Order: sequence, then structure tokens, then C-alpha cells
Amino acid sequence: MKSIGSWLSALALAGVVASAAGCGASSTDSGSDQAAYNSMSVSDLAAKAAKEGAVTWYVAIGADDAQPIVDAFNKTYPQVKVHILRLSADQIPPRVMTEQKGGKYNADVVTGDALQVVQLVHAHALQPYDPPDEAALPKGLTLPQGYRGVAYANTTVIAYNPSGLASLHLAPPTSWEDLTKPAWKGRFSVDPEAVNWYDSLIKTMGHGKALALLKALGANDPVPVESHSQALDQISAGEPVAGATVYGYMASSAKKSTPKRMDFVNPDPLPVSVNLTDIGKNAPHPAAARLFDDWLVSKQGQQAIVNLSNDTSLRPDVRNDTTVWNPSRWTPAWGDPTLSPADFNAELTEMKSAFHVQ
Repeated sequence: MKSIGSWLSALALAGVVASAAGCGASSTDSGSDQAAYNSMSVSDLAAKAAKEGAVTWYVAIGADDAQPIVDAFNKTYPQVKVHILRLSADQIPPRVMTEQKGGKYNADVVTGDALQVVQLVHAHALQPYDPPDEAALPKGLTLPQGYRGVAYANTTVIAYNPSGLASLHLAPPTSWEDLTKPAWKGRFSVDPEAVNWYDSLIKTMGHGKALALLKALGANDPVPVESHSQALDQISAGEPVAGATVYGYMASSAKKSTPKRMDFVNPDPLPVSVNLTDIGKNAPHPAAARLFDDWLVSKQGQQAIVNLSNDTSLRPDVRNDTTVWNPSRWTPAWGDPTLSPADFNAELTEMKSAFHVQ
């Protein structure tokens, strides 16, 4: 997740970008042209995109997943070359804002964590677009009009090492409250910057109870981790034997390959965060940008993303990993994808204080 300093830097740039919006480099995707492109059919976009020949994708998806997704897109649209710029989620806003501040509009499509992408919306660094095959948002999830393209969702689960638990004579945890018990002291990890998880708890439990839970977890000496991959590697090695803030799709994939060293539980309600995909302001390849954005949120694109990465699609007509996503069994607990920088920083500060990290 993003640091306070990064958020403040992004905010400072946002004002500059907004004021410079009218004096940037010229583009074929500005003014009245946007409405014309937005009203085109997919077939017309495909024809124009083939002439443009390329699209630039700024994305926070893992390196091993981005290219296979592009390959799936190119099976349908082989004449559009996708240039991938893979960045961490916290790098996307300052990169886009800095470029646009200098009058450069390089990003056609931007895909990343909602909390970061929405900052670009507030900075007027993206443009509104409603893909024709975009699914309706599920109940409880709200996004700004014109910026509702959900690339995929992530659930936060409790993962553990079955063999490691057996050797310690520990029962598998069934809730975060279990990890506050004395037997779990120092035996689980936590990401002290997982604001999307904490914000989901706040929305479900209320701020007071969620903060009390964080403090109780922090008092039990959790091992801090910096990424979901690091948490999984440590759990698999048994040091520590569990993790409180693991993404469900990653835990499920690990369980399939190493069932003796990985399992997980979906708490109910189940914290969920979303990753968004939107079009950059003055996209240099306006038709290809819309075509690629269309495909990412379409039934075909969403099924490809699920099949290739095991991420979760919110479309009801897509087949997901049912051990990770089954809203009829685990009620989604949506964090606020439009959380303001001030609220983000306040929640991040509470997390770091509770988990005793700087």
C-alpha cells in the first residue's frame, strides 16, 4: 500500500495537473472527439484501433500475469500491439501526474488499486468512459460515474500452514480474533499498510471495534510484512505459520500446489477491495485505448483474467474460483474505493501505531 509521503506528493501534483489540463500537449483524444469515440461500436473501435496499431497500458498487475492477459487480448485483436509499463500501485499516480504536468500524455489505459486510480480521477488525469459490456456494480460498491471499470477484485483472508500448525498443536484460526489469543503470540504476520483491509473492517464493525481489534492483534507481536508474496513465502516456510492479511486468490493458488503447507479461511463478512481500469486523459491512441478497456471489463476479458491469474471478477456471468469468491456464502465487506487522502492517511497512521512500525 501507499505511504503517507507518497499520498501527499500525489496531492500536491494533483492541483498542478488540474490547472495545467488546458495547456498540455495537443492530442487526438480531446474536446468533442471524446464524445465521438465514446459512442462508437466495438467493431468501429476495432477498425480504428487497427490503424492506430498500438496501446500503452500502465498497470499494477504482476509481471507474470500482464503479458498472458495481453496475449489473450491479441487473440481477438492481433493488429493492436500492447506496450506494458508495469508499476507498483503507489508508483502509478505520481508517474501519470508528473508526465501530464510536463504536457506528456503517454498512458492510454491505467489499471491499478482503486485507492490510487481514484486519486487520478480527482486530479483530472483520467477521462470518463462507460464500456458497452461493462457489468453493473454489485450492491454495496459505489464508484464515480464514468469510472466504474473493475478489472478484478481481491479478498483478504487468513492463511496458515497446516503442517506447521500441527507441529505446534494449534487449531486453524477461524477469525482475526483468534489471532489475538496468547497461543498465537508472534506466530502470524500482518501487513501494517493494508489500508484496504482495515477500511473494510471499519465499514463492517465500526471504527471503534476495528481499531480495538488492530490494537489487540498488535499486542500479540505479529511479524510485519511488506507484500502479499512475502507473507505467502513465510507461511509456506512455517516462519511464521499464519498471515492475517493475505489475498485470497494467492492463498488458493498456493493451496492447490502445496496443500500441506498452505490453507486459508474466508472470514464472514469477507473484506474485498477492487482494482480499476480507466482511460488516460488525452490518450494517444483513443480508439485502441477504448477497445482494450472494453475488452478488459467484458465477459471475454474477465474470464481470461480469472483463468490466467485466479483474480476475482465481479461479473455474475464469469466463472470464479468458488473457494475464494461466493457472495452467497461470504458476504462481501466493501472498503471505500474513493477514500480521501486525508482519511487514508489517518487509517494508515492508526495501523502503523497499532502494529508498532514507523
